[in-house]
Amino acid sequence: MFRKHARILVVCTVIAILSIPLYTVAAQDAAPVPDILTLPEEIAGGRPVTITVSEMPASDQPEAMETWQATAQRFMDLYPNVTIEGLELQYDPAAFTALIAGNQLPTLFRAYFTEPPKFVEQGAVADLTAYMTAAGVIDVFNPAILDVMSDGDAIYGIPKDAYALGLAYNIPMLQAAGFDGPPATWDELAEMAVALTDRDNNVAGFAFINDGSGATGWHFTNIAYGFGATSQDIIADNGDGTYSAAFGEGPAVAAMEYIQSLRWGYDVLPGATLDWGSLSEALVSGRVAMVIYAGDQFNWVYTQFPDADLTQFGYAAAPAGPNGKITLSGGNLWMVSSSATEDEQEAAAYFQLWRQFDPVEMQTAIEVTTEAVGMPTLPLFVGQYQDDFAAFREPYNKLPVENYAPFIDAVTGGEVVVQAEPSPNVQDYYAEVGTLVSEVLSVEGVDVPSRMMEVAQDFQAFALDR
Repeated sequence: MFRKHARILVVCTVIAILSIPLYTVAAQDAAPVPDILTLPEEIAGGRPVTITVSEMPASDQPEAMETWQATAQRFMDLYPNVTIEGLELQYDPAAFTALIAGNQLPTLFRAYFTEPPKFVEQGAVADLTAYMTAAGVIDVFNPAILDVMSDGDAIYGIPKDAYALGLAYNIPMLQAAGFDGPPATWDELAEMAVALTDRDNNVAGFAFINDGSGATGWHFTNIAYGFGATSQDIIADNGDGTYSAAFGEGPAVAAMEYIQSLRWGYDVLPGATLDWGSLSEALVSGRVAMVIYAGDQFNWVYTQFPDADLTQFGYAAAPAGPNGKITLSGGNLWMVSSSATEDEQEAAAYFQLWRQFDPVEMQTAIEVTTEAVGMPTLPLFVGQYQDDFAAFREPYNKLPVENYAPFIDAVTGGEVVVQAEPSPNVQDYYAEVGTLVSEVLSVEGVDVPSRMMEVAQDFQAFALDR
């Protein structure tokens, strides 16, 4: 084994740095990061090997595609026996279930943090532990994040990014209503939302995704976590290979009743149907004062609303419930198909590790990225490497990172308990409970405990018992 690097450059993470102005600084002002990656002298013993890789930008994004292809070519120049074929395929749970069944998974593909158990159970993905150990990167990853993609001692994914749901808010609107900061509790959120709601001007005090989709169920679950639910209170692992739908009682019911009170008691929710994109549009346009938000959604706002004054928006940890501040986390990872040959698995694993840890590639990627560097996400790494990673990215921040201090301080200070999404069949669960949220918001007087139990029983029958 040896280190294949031309020079030591630099790296960072977004969330540990505060008070950064909205402009970039020359790369030479960034701090260096340790060059920790160890690559093999040869991949696949020098034998010709071809891999397919998902997430290649589409043809209608020529600049992004050119950047992607140039990255792939640099790796192929490093290992001339490797051929990388890009696929425009984006991750979709249903579509990839079909790909598993048809043994047609790409060699290297991105998926959500919720998905590893499904892929591992079906034997669809490769154990990457040996490659990550040889590359020398395991110890720098946040162990809580690495655990999401592990089964026993085996690691089946390479973490790409991680987030926690929090609360985005319009700072001037809160100040105009006499509030000097975001709500500390869910009860306080309801009271503040009353003061912030202005029906005459079509302004709602609070909003979340409410279109009845799986994303609605996702946001509901964050509220349920805030009311004290754990993933076991949503989908319980019985310890014998079976699972039980547990959300028909307890904290999840209390959370649904809270949503019901926001709509029919406090009357602080918008009348419009909001999906993932329109929720952001409502926040940016001033039609809603506070929203449940994932930190990486600021990237969408940055790219879709280039004229928006992002200094007007803050980001805080989710409000506290009976058991404190508890929030839902998620993210993305890369996995390798188990149906690929050993040579293909090796090439795929090292390609991803190289483009994620090679200092030259990090430098190149951050200089050409169109994403909003500075998003308030969770730290992917730990220790000195995390500090160095943060120091590298600091000069490239494009967002008002100082506005995200309430979130950053709460997460890094241990004030917030970050819980993973329920498992298994989480997408089916989200869809079912999202439909019920829509019902509760549109029909006054829904018997929440009864309906929650009915939905849980339905989910048990069609998803967990099949």
